[in-house]
Amino acid sequence: YSTDYGMFHFCVADSNMTGDQALSNTNLLKFIEHCLATADRQKQPWLIFVAHRVLGYSSNSWYAQEGSFEEPMGRESLQGLWQKYKVDLAFYGHVHNYERTCPIYE
Repeated sequence: YSTDYGMFHFCVADSNMTGDQALSNTNLLKFIEHCLATADRQKQPWLIFVAHRVLGYSSNSWYAQEGSFEEPMGRESLQGLWQKYKVDLAFYGHVHNYERTCPIYE
């Protein structure tokens, strides 16, 4: 779903799918792109992506073994959308520890 709160536009996605499920879910990717594309950056200059599972990157060694580095949806499909629509921030859960990064791309 998507929602606006003050200066923020949130795009919230179901990231509990992995592998073939994620790759075949074109409706999810279409929703995410529509959500990002329709953000009114004049009213909500901050574009924030939210999901439960980390898509494409985590420095947590156990999670890396679980397969986050192998998740093509996160790295390839979403990363291009984040860059195209200049997503400012992404929040994730699932890994029960804190981590942050500098801006990353590819």
